[in-house]
Amino acid sequence: MALNLRIKKLDIKAGDPLTVLINSSDAKMDGLEAGDKVWLSGYEHEHICVVNLTDVEVEEGFVGLYSDVWLGNDFASDSRVRLERVSTPESVDYIAKKLQGQRLTEDEMFEVLKDVSKKKMRSVEMAYFMATMFNPGFNDDEVLYAIKGMVNSGEIFDFSDIYNNKNMVVDKHSIGGIAGKGVTPILVAILANFGLVVPNTSTRAITAPAGTTDILETVMPVSFHSEEIYNLIKKQGSCMIWGGDLNIAPADDILIQVEKGLKTQCYQKFIISIIAKKLAMGISHIIIDLPYGPDTKIEEPEDIELVSDSFIKFFDKVGINCEIYKRRVKGPDGRGIGPNLEMRDVLRVLEDHEYKSTELEQEVIKMAGKLLEFTEKEKEGFGEEMAKESMESGKVAEKFWEIAFAQGAVEKVSSDDLRLGKETYDVVATKSGKIERINNKEVVNLARALGTPSIKEAGLYFNKFVGDKVKKGDVLLSFYTINNERMRAARDLYNEEELFKYA
Repeated sequence: MALNLRIKKLDIKAGDPLTVLINSSDAKMDGLEAGDKVWLSGYEHEHICVVNLTDVEVEEGFVGLYSDVWLGNDFASDSRVRLERVSTPESVDYIAKKLQGQRLTEDEMFEVLKDVSKKKMRSVEMAYFMATMFNPGFNDDEVLYAIKGMVNSGEIFDFSDIYNNKNMVVDKHSIGGIAGKGVTPILVAILANFGLVVPNTSTRAITAPAGTTDILETVMPVSFHSEEIYNLIKKQGSCMIWGGDLNIAPADDILIQVEKGLKTQCYQKFIISIIAKKLAMGISHIIIDLPYGPDTKIEEPEDIELVSDSFIKFFDKVGINCEIYKRRVKGPDGRGIGPNLEMRDVLRVLEDHEYKSTELEQEVIKMAGKLLEFTEKEKEGFGEEMAKESMESGKVAEKFWEIAFAQGAVEKVSSDDLRLGKETYDVVATKSGKIERINNKEVVNLARALGTPSIKEAGLYFNKFVGDKVKKGDVLLSFYTINNERMRAARDLYNEEELFKYA
């Protein structure tokens, strides 16, 4: 049985998942309950939505469409749509099988991930699937099935025979877990300067104060569709874009949101996620940045070898050449935290500004040197030297802005042009010492209190960094935001003992 109801547009955004609101009496007629999934079809559009019930907001015979549903679709008020219950998919039985300790076949894994991508499952069912990565875990075959299943759930790119690249397509990816996203924009510009094809995709903030996408969009457009990306690569050889507009491994994007809600992580999950997306983007050579240490995703030194070996093994299985870049971190990547502050760090390095973050610059040059040697653009032992020379010559800055203008930037912005929050506060040291470590989790908490990433001008800047000597009364860091309430929240949260560890 199905319901044919008239549309009532609601000026309310429900968020994910897509949601419809129907009268309890209509729901009772079809046996629908709150939380059930239905096919919503009409005007050549079809969506899977979750049902919410009401006695007063929507009258009988109508379906309330939240703005998430009707925006961008040809749904007209008072016209009719059809609601039909989505039956429980067979893939849920496969999840139950996995929970009981059995192994999934390739076809079963593909079916699970296909249904995830089509949003046929409830959030709780997807959460159970995520739980199986922890216990009983996936064997090597299942990891490979999951990678291929995620790739096959969306679009696959092919950048071979483009821009004279001889089928070499290069990228860098960090497992994240530390504040500061300034490495990628500079690194991509260096690689592009050496003629490498780099179709770099990034994300918005999930657990960090800002994602690479959040900082890039302060100076250039980052949202593009598939055909536009091919045109960018043909023109510039490289791009720095948001992956959220692309249909790349969509099952993974959905599971990331489930993982975010669980507030936990699994090594197998992010290994599968990263490899699937790079395979879908047609990457042939990649460097994986593995930061580790206290307050990061990999806190224990013994785990770094496990993760490193897994990346190498599974990248090899899917035909991608992988280089691992391990580094023990003691603080953020760069002194500025927050979209505008992080982009200011990037531009200061490119401009060779007197206040540039030398820590950020040195890390990028080391990573670039390793990649240039790995791709045989430079001889072994000469990669860092050549990367440094290209930075000092100004060619990397030129290439950065060439990419930016190709993506639609309208003007060249200097580091001094980026606006910061007018509400400021300088935090001073209450004691003397040498900074040994900056607690990444505290950095994230403070930045979020100040309003990152939605408030581009918000964030914090470290006047004193890891390795610096501090005297009582020195300005340690500065807060930036747009109103008193945000500033008060950050000041109340700040704890010098928690944020800084002195030698």
